[in-house]
Amino acid sequence: MTHPSISAPAAPAVRARTGSWTSVRTAAELLLGLSFFVTVASGWYGAAVGQATVVTPVAAVVFLVTVTCVLVSWFRELDQDSDGR
Repeated sequence: MTHPSISAPAAPAVRARTGSWTSVRTAAELLLGLSFFVTVASGWYGAAVGQATVVTPVAAVVFLVTVTCVLVSWFRELDQDSDGR
């Protein structure tokens, strides 16, 4: 027999994602993964062969720019979510 004033804790409400998921954001995240792969692969190839390639620093710069853009986008979305509460 259970006491009427004791109840199970309520499950937290599931909120829908309010951030906009645009094709530009998707492309930036895909470019982030691709540039990481190209940077690592070309760096490994250059180390294995013993010669530097032009691709490695270019891919590294693209990776750093896209990781900055994606992180700023993620944190802006989190900031907008916290302001909406």
